[in-house]
Amino acid sequence: MSARKLSISVPPEVEETIKAAAAEEGKPVSAWLAEAAVEKAHLAALHAAGRAAARELVAEYESEHGRLPEESRRRAREFLLETGLLDDEPWRTAR
Repeated sequence: MSARKLSISVPPEVEETIKAAAAEEGKPVSAWLAEAAVEKAHLAALHAAGRAAARELVAEYESEHGRLPEESRRRAREFLLETGLLDDEPWRTAR
């Protein structure tokens, strides 16, 4: 497999965390970061698919029974937040 260079900037404490995690797994930092990125992308895809399925189920329900009550929507949102399927924090960009 060919590799390409990528330059990233991280705060010092993140650098320490990355290096320690890579060392604990006995991997080069670049390999550890590549695996972490792939895992993160896979989880993001799974979460997106779960959210899409939930939207589809709600749309199907609402087409048959009318709009879900606001209390049900609130409880569903709380559940999604608690399970990590919904993130209220905006995406942070590296500086």
